[in-house]
Amino acid sequence: MKIEPARPEDVPAIGQLYEELNARMAALQPDNFRPARQSEVFILDMLGGKDSDILAARTPEGQVIGFALVQCKDTPPHPSFIPRRYTYLMDVVVAETCRGKGVGKSLLGAVEQWARERGSEFVELGVLTENLSAIQVYESFGFVERRKVMELDLTEKGT
Repeated sequence: MKIEPARPEDVPAIGQLYEELNARMAALQPDNFRPARQSEVFILDMLGGKDSDILAARTPEGQVIGFALVQCKDTPPHPSFIPRRYTYLMDVVVAETCRGKGVGKSLLGAVEQWARERGSEFVELGVLTENLSAIQVYESFGFVERRKVMELDLTEKGT
């Protein structure tokens, strides 16, 4: 397996992996997500972005079997925030047929290297609480929970 920046010709394969991701998110949280295609314009923008990249995991034959979408960011300019440069790991997707074979951990290693090369102090990601297999992979890589996002569903309150 080889991990390298994705190329424009990888957009259809990345789009297919996004369909898998979106279907999984819809299955885990049907009140918040639905199966959908990702915009090719969005994928191309992330490929060519000044502070973003898509790292593609490839088979020896060149087939894209996973990817990680990363963005370099700065903490908000609020007085209470300590100014820090960080990498936001927006999406990590491994083809369902390739899960459990180290592709995800290899992508996380590439994300860490990408982030270090850009002077990031940490890598941040969000994960659905129901996605226990992903949480397990992230924790085994060294990620720890730092914040919790909570939601009050007003549709159930009858207001």
